[in-house]
Amino acid sequence: MEELTEEDKNILKILLKNKKIVTPEGFKIIKEKKLLDKVLVLDATIIDENILKELKETEVIIERNRKRKISEEYEVDFRLENAEVKHRERKCSDFISYFNSKFFLLQQMLIKRMNPISIANVEKTNNDEVSLIGMVYDIRTTGTGNRIIEIDDPTGKISGMITKNSNEELFEEANNILLDEVIGVKGIFKKGYLFINEIIRPDIPLTNEVKKLNIPISCVFISDLHVGSIDFLEDVFKKFIKWINSKEAEKVKYIFIAGDLCDGVGIYLNQEKDLSIKNGEKQYEYLAELLSKIPEHIKIVVQPGNHDIIGNQEPQQSLRDTPLSKLSNIIFGTNPCSVVLDNNFRILMYHGYSYDDIIREIPKIRQNGYKKPCLPMIEVLKRRHLAPSYGSSLVIPGQEDKLIIKEIPDIFHSGHLHTVCLENYKNILLINSGTFQGRTKYQEMQGHIPHPGIFACVDLQTREGKLINLNQ
Repeated sequence: MEELTEEDKNILKILLKNKKIVTPEGFKIIKEKKLLDKVLVLDATIIDENILKELKETEVIIERNRKRKISEEYEVDFRLENAEVKHRERKCSDFISYFNSKFFLLQQMLIKRMNPISIANVEKTNNDEVSLIGMVYDIRTTGTGNRIIEIDDPTGKISGMITKNSNEELFEEANNILLDEVIGVKGIFKKGYLFINEIIRPDIPLTNEVKKLNIPISCVFISDLHVGSIDFLEDVFKKFIKWINSKEAEKVKYIFIAGDLCDGVGIYLNQEKDLSIKNGEKQYEYLAELLSKIPEHIKIVVQPGNHDIIGNQEPQQSLRDTPLSKLSNIIFGTNPCSVVLDNNFRILMYHGYSYDDIIREIPKIRQNGYKKPCLPMIEVLKRRHLAPSYGSSLVIPGQEDKLIIKEIPDIFHSGHLHTVCLENYKNILLINSGTFQGRTKYQEMQGHIPHPGIFACVDLQTREGKLINLNQ
């Protein structure tokens, strides 16, 4: 028997997933005549050469009477990984556990790139170059313009210095360090300071591979609907519903919604004057009515954002206890959460509440972070943490830091900034999915220009992504 090629294995895998048993001769015909798509819509379970001969004669009829969309013909192994956190009274020990968890998990990533010693052993190095891993405790600038970076680990604390005479790239990176992020540094210890000559972050390895699915399905990414707001663009969202029911969307199997599904109530002072629906429960009832127009074979994965009614502490619990639960095709994720398809392809979803602080605190993206929302997304990937500075989001401390990016995603999806991006970073597809809310008064005051009615669609077989503009 000839050894199976990768193509052979993929065809057999798809047939088995669709409960089709094929004879050796039948398999040969399917492969040579490229009949896989036509075989999958047949009622027969056992596929042999006789059925395939009949298929050729009735091919035109099958194609004309075909009612199932492409996305209905394929099954995918689906796993949701939620960041569950139990509500309970927090103690000082929870904060200690949280920061220890953050340090040790990120330390394990950094150790792969360096050979560190503990801070307690630095004074024994006698002017040799040393490598350390620490959490940033303080950042300040001296009167002469040098940067002082204080870091600590479980054994102690040390002050590192980056002088203004350092190379330009290093000194600029010193300005981009955030409080509480875990970094690696290399330098020479003398006169009570570690003179830093290199900064290392956990980041994404250059060897990160491009992964794809073996079946022709697509998924759509949206966020920030803000149903209930006077600025909710209902007509534009109905255009989206029309598009998702069109032939153009026949390969779409999943819709991912990254938070702020509704505008909420009491989110900010005097919000009621900006609401068309002033009751939180009714906002979700109306949203459920809109989403019910999406075909049932398309799964809708939703997570909350800071405007949703469950509070803005992170991780945020799911929207399961809302009127959305009456929809049969909805899947409730936490914020953050990950979806794993086919046991291999990972989609990380995070609403993006921490991005406001990241844009404000990192000089190199301060000017363009709202115009180019992939910039703060790249910064969290470099640090392998969704909210590197404690306080940039309302983190619930516990035994483990749930905002660390332990597993490298294939797609990283966020919202919150109301602007669109579709970019690649080290073989990770970055998506910020815009909004269905018009420009608010607050955004006018801040000079922010949103991108309503634009969303991303990604073919998971080719990894090709495109932005679709409903305003055209």
